[in-house]
Amino acid sequence: MPFQEPTPAPAAPAAGSGLSILVTLAAIVVVAAGIREAAGVITPILAAAFISMIAILPLALLQGKLGVPRWLALLIVLLLTIGGALGLGYYLSQSAASIKPLLPEYEQRIDTLLLSGLESLKQRGVDIDPERLLREAHAWKIADFADVILISMAKVLQNFLFVLLVSAFIIAEASSFPAKMRVAFPHAMQSSGLGNVVDKIRSFLVVITQLNVVLAVINGIACVSLGVPFAFLLSFLVFFLNYIPTIGAIVASLLVVAVALVTHGWGVGIAMAVVQGLSGVLIGSVLQPRMLGSRLGLSPLVVLLSLVVWGYLLGIAGMFFAVPLTIIVKIVLDSTDDLRSLSVLLGDAASARQMEKR
Repeated sequence: MPFQEPTPAPAAPAAGSGLSILVTLAAIVVVAAGIREAAGVITPILAAAFISMIAILPLALLQGKLGVPRWLALLIVLLLTIGGALGLGYYLSQSAASIKPLLPEYEQRIDTLLLSGLESLKQRGVDIDPERLLREAHAWKIADFADVILISMAKVLQNFLFVLLVSAFIIAEASSFPAKMRVAFPHAMQSSGLGNVVDKIRSFLVVITQLNVVLAVINGIACVSLGVPFAFLLSFLVFFLNYIPTIGAIVASLLVVAVALVTHGWGVGIAMAVVQGLSGVLIGSVLQPRMLGSRLGLSPLVVLLSLVVWGYLLGIAGMFFAVPLTIIVKIVLDSTDDLRSLSVLLGDAASARQMEKR
């Protein structure tokens, strides 16, 4: 009988692989809980960091291309940043104060619009009671909602000076920080993507800011042309809310259309809705893909889920910072051998193909 070599037994799974997964998940939960508990401290620091990333661009322009001395360039940028922030804060507070006395009149106009719309539906055969539905709608008051907004703005203003102070120190340290990072983490800065974190986030913020400015200008022109009040305030809200992917754009558009509808009726409201729809398609479907390209490297599903996760951890501010924070997480995961698979799951198809070629 011929000798047969024994069939090798199937390889057993690596010992401790399940345990390492559980430890990783436990660590994620602990870190998430810590972020949620420290949200009050983390949020203003994040706001200061992202303001500084935008402010550093003119600082580099003044020092590099224009040859302005560092101390003078730093002074100019700090004055512009602090002056602009204080001026904007003053304008927003005055606008909020001027809008509140008009809210009862706007509530009456909303009642009239709702009643006319419900009566029109009833005449077309819809079985509804317009008066009853209008009474139920009165449970929601614009004034109450405005009070919530004002309280939220007051909480933001409490951290306003702290954010400006931290931003000033970050801008002042901007020129020496990269050198410190190279000395402190030489291997990580050379062998991984950690050195590109600031560049990628800054690039994303610059592109999104440019697109939001275009949206704000389009909105301002439409408001002035159609006679919609509070044109600058609405344009600022469009600019600000569009930092929140998808959801922010929808909320901003609905807000502008609602103001146009309440102040001028259905005709102007429909015209403003058309403007918002066309501008959204232009920015979201044409300009944004061309200008951003593959800079994000994030799956669209991950971008949407990041709004939920960071919003839960940091509140409304987390939704504004969701994409930059997720980019940071992805780059950190990508620079770690045992967590690189998670980075692939967060990325888009192009990023996965690049990882496969390595």
